[in-house]
Amino acid sequence: MSLLEKISHFKGFDHDWRRLMLQGIIILIIGVLLALASVTNSDAIVLAAREFSWLPASGMFIFLLGLIGVMQSFLAKHQHDAIQYLQVGVLDTVIGAMIVISISGPFSRVSLMISAFLLVRGIVRVIFVFTLKLPHKVSTAMGGGLSIILGTLVFQEWPTAESWFVSMCLNIEIAFRGWAGISYALWVKKQKTLVPEKT
Repeated sequence: MSLLEKISHFKGFDHDWRRLMLQGIIILIIGVLLALASVTNSDAIVLAAREFSWLPASGMFIFLLGLIGVMQSFLAKHQHDAIQYLQVGVLDTVIGAMIVISISGPFSRVSLMISAFLLVRGIVRVIFVFTLKLPHKVSTAMGGGLSIILGTLVFQEWPTAESWFVSMCLNIEIAFRGWAGISYALWVKKQKTLVPEKT
């Protein structure tokens, strides 16, 4: 079996790179806009929550991403993809819902939860890159490493423990997730041009 034939059996090739690209662009744009809003309009009141900056909006978006991930797991053609989508989707759904629900409680609880989320997302992403031998290792590992750093900063409350900073860190993670999605879509497009279509 030739190298190109082996590559063609990669489980991600049944993905449409255009859909992946559009999804990555949307996630990147929303993440950047929410991160900028967290800094420039830090005292915004979202869902009638004071002193939470843009965290409720970020939580709703993460919840939506989680639902999409869970749905993709049920529509996946391969078990490998289904398990990966389900793990990430369930984590995002639970954390997104908990962020939205927690806006009536103390901010310190939400801050600790977001710190743990960023750390777990970063560690899982780095582990997935090397154990599953995923493509686009550099961008995914960079995104995972950045999530670990942001989670550590939020946990250490450095340089500040204010809600705008926590919201900014969470939205930077969302933006890098979009960037990794774009990188993956470009990789899928490149591989599809290398592997001749089967007739």
